[in-house]
Amino acid sequence: GGFEDLNAAPVVPAAFPQWAETMDNWGSLMLGAVTTCAEMTAVGFSLPRDAFSRLMVGAPHLLAPTGSDLGKHNAVGTTLAGWHDDLNLLTIHYKSRYPGLHAWLRDGTKFAVKIPTGCLLVQAGQQLEYLTAGHVLAGMHEVVVTEATLAAAEKARAAKRPTWRISSTLFGHVASAATLEPLGHFGEREGARQAYPPVLAGEQVRRVL
Repeated sequence: GGFEDLNAAPVVPAAFPQWAETMDNWGSLMLGAVTTCAEMTAVGFSLPRDAFSRLMVGAPHLLAPTGSDLGKHNAVGTTLAGWHDDLNLLTIHYKSRYPGLHAWLRDGTKFAVKIPTGCLLVQAGQQLEYLTAGHVLAGMHEVVVTEATLAAAEKARAAKRPTWRISSTLFGHVASAATLEPLGHFGEREGARQAYPPVLAGEQVRRVL
């Protein structure tokens, strides 16, 4: 209770009769994959396997595809998604038909993200940074039109395919009523609990929004 606005029922467009079934099926697959990644992360950090995944139960996970019309936004350097990190636990998405996603390494190096066919990309969000007391940092990224983006769009146009860049993204969250605080040995790091004091995940999301 208390975070009903963050856990509202999904909006289903009436014009698409198969919308709910299609989105629920794809979203469930994506959520299953990112939950497995959360468990693998916990094991890798010598935490109980469900240290992160148990916090995801009943959370306001968000399947939120974004689209950009490359027929309209077609100048090199055009920003389609400005430089940012994600406020949730883990973000997962399949590769777009059009390149343009860039990310930053911990040392500040920027690079173009290339996702192999058949693979999914997982990015850490602010909630994972919180739970690990900054051992994992929320990944900074942006989407910008490049020469490669336009080349892919031109190829699609020649094949009479849509030139919309769609990012199929699911944002995996911690449940709104669950507490964000450094877990296990991460909480024993010097200054960890001062830098990351306990806060309800729903309150953290509201602060960012």
